[in-house]
Amino acid sequence: MKTKLLKAAACLLLTLLLVCGATLCIGAAEAPLFVNPDTGYQVLILDELDLLSDEEEKQLAQDMEPLTAYGSIAFWTTGEAASNEIEQARLKRRELFQMESAGIFAINMNIRKLTIQCQGDINKEITDSISRSITNNVSRYATSKDYYRCAKEAFSQMLTVCEKNHISEPLKISGYIVIALMLGLIIALAVAFSKRQNPLRQLEAESNSKRYQVNGSITGPVQVHFTGASTVYRPPVTHVSSGSGSSCSSCSSCSSCSSGSSCSSCGSGGSSSF
Repeated sequence: MKTKLLKAAACLLLTLLLVCGATLCIGAAEAPLFVNPDTGYQVLILDELDLLSDEEEKQLAQDMEPLTAYGSIAFWTTGEAASNEIEQARLKRRELFQMESAGIFAINMNIRKLTIQCQGDINKEITDSISRSITNNVSRYATSKDYYRCAKEAFSQMLTVCEKNHISEPLKISGYIVIALMLGLIIALAVAFSKRQNPLRQLEAESNSKRYQVNGSITGPVQVHFTGASTVYRPPVTHVSSGSGSSCSSCSSCSSCSSGSSCSSCGSGGSSSF
């Protein structure tokens, strides 16, 4: 009997030790590597896929420290499948930092996406378009499997933007070029079909006027008389009731802004493939 009780007690003690050990491991994994003494903002690194070495993690934490002047910041690697990488990063950022000013840079190896998602004061500078530009700028490092350089450059460019300096945005420039080309095409088509500007139209108008002058001209006003009853058609007037749009002010669900559009409560984000 005593032997059975001792075995049961040993099993219970072992179970408690395993649970405590797992809890300590989880707590250590999410423990901040740096806390800004002035702002209280933190640096977290959650390298679930071990893409970085221990030395690289320490160096990256130092690279991330200046961003804590604007908000808490996290680096996260994951292999979880996701239909929307920005929503996935948003949920992780909320899990880590709740609703305080914070940002997260995530590498999802399952769907091959780099994502930046921000909230609060830091989101005032790092907008959707900036997030997309940064992830696009550093995607070549992830493609070459230099994940430390990828994260380092991402946080460096985030800091540059927070300090109100400019970064390279080739996607935005190419977008402006496309818009300029489209506007040029529209203007060219408008000129081509314009009677005043198109020389072919002008020649046609001149030839028509000469033809009328040869055949004769109208010497008096033309009077048109209508006979019979006329009917006036008045389309029915429809009233459209105005309503308030949906919002994410409570941030209980971010499905309506999961595309990464700006939301005052949920923050914004952008991503790029690699």
